[in-house]
Amino acid sequence: MAVLVEAISVVIRCEAIVNKFSGGVKAFMASLPNKTLCSDGEIACINFMTPFDVQKYVEFLMRQNLIYKDDNENLIDIVVVDQRQGMTRDCDWAGFGSMDWNNNPEQPVSVCYFISTKDERLVVPEGWDYDNSLTANHKFIGDDVIPENFTFLRREGHIDVFWDKDTEQEFYIRRV
Repeated sequence: MAVLVEAISVVIRCEAIVNKFSGGVKAFMASLPNKTLCSDGEIACINFMTPFDVQKYVEFLMRQNLIYKDDNENLIDIVVVDQRQGMTRDCDWAGFGSMDWNNNPEQPVSVCYFISTKDERLVVPEGWDYDNSLTANHKFIGDDVIPENFTFLRREGHIDVFWDKDTEQEFYIRRV
């Protein structure tokens, strides 16, 4: 199987969650920073909007006994995957690619998969809908560069709300 990758995703080996994460699966589930989790049983994926939030989450996972990389720079339990560019580092246990959502070539999605998988199905977060997804409607904004046409309005919990002067609509960036 494969898991959906949107924005910047942290992909974790499920085996590591079960065997290494402090407190096990229950503690992992209780510590999720947002509602984007999807898992195929081999890998689990959580999506983030900013590199800063990804870094903080990877650091959190490492404090829970997961290993990002070993002394030889090999990725062990965690890989970071960008929706547009793929793996941020070489990884020998996961792959990156694209699939057509519901076999529709007009709706391509980015995916990550465990390298030895034979199953071509896709797992998405609960409640995910292509038409309202980041995949269908994304704009890329770097961590340090807010476009000139954006004006910060407010923070609502974990969401920064901006006004996009070009589209005359609110734009949301989920933060952790």
